[in-house]
Parts: sequence; C-alpha cells; structure tokens
Amino acid sequence: MRPTPRSAQYRKAAAVVELAICLPVIVLLGFASLEGASMLFVREATIQAAYEAAKTTAKASGNQAAGALVAEEILAARKLTASSISFSPADVDSLPAGTPFSVEVSVPGDSRSVTGIGPFKGLNIQARLTMIKE
Repeated sequence: MRPTPRSAQYRKAAAVVELAICLPVIVLLGFASLEGASMLFVREATIQAAYEAAKTTAKASGNQAAGALVAEEILAARKLTASSISFSPADVDSLPAGTPFSVEVSVPGDSRSVTGIGPFKGLNIQARLTMIKE
C-alpha cells in the first residue's frame, strides 16, 4: 500500500516531536560524559602528584621542598590550578629514617570543568598518601 501524502506528513511531524524530546537528553548525556571524564582526569592527576611528592620526599637524599615542587610540576603540566600540597607532620625533613609521613594534594573539582555548571562545582578532589622516610 502506497502512503498517502497525509500519512507522510504525520510521520514527519512525529519525527520532529521525537527529536525535540530526545535531543536534550542526548546533549545532557554527552556533557555529563565529558564532565565525568574530566573529573577522572583530575582525580588521577591528583593521585599521581601525591605519589610523586611522597616518593621524592621519602628518599634519603630527598626533601620536602623537592617533593612539593615535583607535585606542583605535575599539576601544572596538566593545567590544574589553585592546588594545595600539605605534609604531615609539617617538617618531614627532620624525621628519622623509618618514620611514616603523609602527603595530601587537593585540587578544586571544577578546575578542568567543561561546562562550569556541573555537579563537581565547589568540590575538592583530594589524594592522601603515606610513605616511610628512608
């Protein structure tokens, strides 16, 4: 059976309505995927910065300033700004060998946001790592 011109118009109208309903959902899912991937990137970079800072500081020849510098370089290379790096205890250089210490790196969650309005706005992404001084 050949479609009549009237039924073809109904199909075109139905397609427009379906597009109007589905397009916002598809766009929302696309931006949500971008935001989620961006936050995973920030999280992994934060973990790596904390690890490298702790590793550099823990060496027998390493010191706290060098560890903080390594973490800052890693974050700067990934264009993450407004980060904070803290050590616990505050003076790791004076610790005797075999003593554990912690490094905490914190980065604002929206520092690499694609949209700037995502659910990560105002969230801090933190990584804390403990190592033993050599």
